[in-house]
Amino acid sequence: MASDSEKKRKSYGEKLSRKPVNLYKLAVNLIGLAFGFFHRWHVSTLFENDRHFSHLSEIEREMSFRTEMGMYYSYYKTIAESKTFIDGLRKISHDNISEYGNVINAARKYNLLPELVAGYLYHCAKNLGIISIEQCWQNQIIVIILSIKTLYVLRISMYVSLPMGELEKNHFQIERGEGLPPVTSCEGLGVPVYFYLEIVWVFTIFTVAILFYYAVFLGNSLSSGIIAVLLFFYNHNECTRVQWTPPLRESFAYPVLLSQMYMLTMIIREGTIRDSQKVPKDLLQKMGIATVISLCCWQFSHFVLTTQIIALLILKWMKIIPNDLYRSIFKVHGWSVLITMGISDGFPLLYSLYCYLLLVSNIIRLTEKLTRCMGTKLQTIFEIVFTIACTVYLKSLSTSLSKDNAHVFDLLKAKLTGYKDFHTMLYTCSPEFSFLQYRSYEVIIKTLLLPSAILAGTLVIYFWCRNYRIKGYPRCIEADLAYNGLQTGAFIIMAVFIMRLKLFMNPHLCIISGIVCANRYLEKLGLKKEMTKTAITLLLISAMSYHGLERLHEERSIIGEYSDIEQEELFEWIKKNTPEHAVFAGKMSLMANLMLSTGRPIVNNPYYESKEMRDRTMKVYEIFSRKDVTSVYFTLRNLHVGYVVLEEALCFGFANLQAECQMIDLWDLIDNGTAKASGKQPLCPILFRGNAYPFKRAFVNNRYVVLQLDYSYYVELKPKTSLNYHS
Repeated sequence: MASDSEKKRKSYGEKLSRKPVNLYKLAVNLIGLAFGFFHRWHVSTLFENDRHFSHLSEIEREMSFRTEMGMYYSYYKTIAESKTFIDGLRKISHDNISEYGNVINAARKYNLLPELVAGYLYHCAKNLGIISIEQCWQNQIIVIILSIKTLYVLRISMYVSLPMGELEKNHFQIERGEGLPPVTSCEGLGVPVYFYLEIVWVFTIFTVAILFYYAVFLGNSLSSGIIAVLLFFYNHNECTRVQWTPPLRESFAYPVLLSQMYMLTMIIREGTIRDSQKVPKDLLQKMGIATVISLCCWQFSHFVLTTQIIALLILKWMKIIPNDLYRSIFKVHGWSVLITMGISDGFPLLYSLYCYLLLVSNIIRLTEKLTRCMGTKLQTIFEIVFTIACTVYLKSLSTSLSKDNAHVFDLLKAKLTGYKDFHTMLYTCSPEFSFLQYRSYEVIIKTLLLPSAILAGTLVIYFWCRNYRIKGYPRCIEADLAYNGLQTGAFIIMAVFIMRLKLFMNPHLCIISGIVCANRYLEKLGLKKEMTKTAITLLLISAMSYHGLERLHEERSIIGEYSDIEQEELFEWIKKNTPEHAVFAGKMSLMANLMLSTGRPIVNNPYYESKEMRDRTMKVYEIFSRKDVTSVYFTLRNLHVGYVVLEEALCFGFANLQAECQMIDLWDLIDNGTAKASGKQPLCPILFRGNAYPFKRAFVNNRYVVLQLDYSYYVELKPKTSLNYHS
């Protein structure tokens, strides 16, 4: 029995041992936040340098948010410019302009949680008077025409002071030339767009901070976190695009998904090293909240979570994680889905592969008692076969009920086979949806991201093999690392098929690469001296930095300025010469900007995940086909279109697209070249420059033509009795 003095010494020793641990945690937290704030500065200045955003007029700023960025930002703008948050919420909950003809709850359908939160915070900040300003400028734009198709834009800026009443936002007097009226532009958090961007930049802090914590946790070393963050910055353009496209859903959802995977990793480690029944409830709750937020922010999140469920099922079937731990995680996913379906549009989620995997897992859990008599191996084989068969059956059954997610499987089918249709071609013709390009491989090899990750994986497998002799299977395997290995593998497969998804692959490769410096792996190789470990870490950093610093400098050297005078002319004409209820149709990306800058209703938008929107877009794009003009005219009339906007590049087939990806090529594909063989000419060029009848050409500039549809009705009245006139 220990004496009192021994107990005191023990408790005193525990206090001493706790102190450095607490200091270590504090250091990790501070370093992670420092990296996060550096990333916030990095991306915000890259964004400013690329567009000279602070010196753009308000309409230019809006136009710079291309494609779906403009659509998402338009809802925040609606909330921010409303008298109250509730008034703005009511407007977007009864949206009748983004899908003209339908009144939708845009907040639920388009995953607008970020815009709702940003709009609410903006109104709170404005009401509390905590919005500040910094400076004001007076700008003048001089447009010099060098040739018919070349414009040079020179922007002269002059500092302007404002009276005290103007101090909630900075003003810029923009003299824009070319017959355009001057526009007052503003800077500061009092301006809705700057407040919105600041919310995005805050999320970028969390991205890098969580990346650092994640790598430190996996490698149990500060060096692991530093290696991961340096690789992230050296491959920045390959890891994120928030600096170029702030309003995209991934800008908000990815940091939350990363934190969700980080918390799951902690749960797996807690549940396998200790008792699986004693996983901290607060960790499970935080993971569930992160799951809900990610699902409410981005419609693609459930595909990522599907890969997570598959990885967990593999670990369960391989007996690497206990069944009780899987059930705990499964419950978190279950109640997260239920909450998400209550907050956002639940139907796409209800018909997703993610939900079906959760449903089938629950059925298996209920039948476990009946299958125990089979034996462990047969039970596992039964579970695998049952899960795959039931999931495939349920997914095929739901396809007839909901076609919203059908395009994803068609896209995968197009990647694996020679399958082509109009919708898959619109995707695959876009560079970000093509296969991962050679340049991306070259970059991550030169900066040692890929070699480091491969080396880390080799070290982990070697460590497990050595442990197998001592502990046996499955205790030799680190379950948290096994999960992250499977998750990274899933992201690699996704990125290889769709280049855009490298934004998942590369950050996770950075995290895995950090494991190279983990003490436990280096010690297994006989490298036990701290000096040796430090030397290896410094050597690796030096090798990474050789090309990494060059890449970083290249990214920082990007200097540009946004200008699109033709599109601005188009939008100014629309605002001045068309009724507020005039309905527009045209290229999807342009329609999003048109809705944002003019407030006019549109019939098609870039939300291509909707089956109805895909069908609408295909009808609108008939104007780029070889169809008869009368047929196209009445198709547009049936959609209640008042004006259709044509773009020169799409009409004449010199848009910056891959071979056989021009609009006319897509339509020739649809009818197997029948119309082309019969000698029918493309309709769009004729309407753009020739006879527009039965349309009326309402607006023309160097790039755009607006055609108006005539909704006049002629009624012939015949008298019941005829009158005879006698001369």
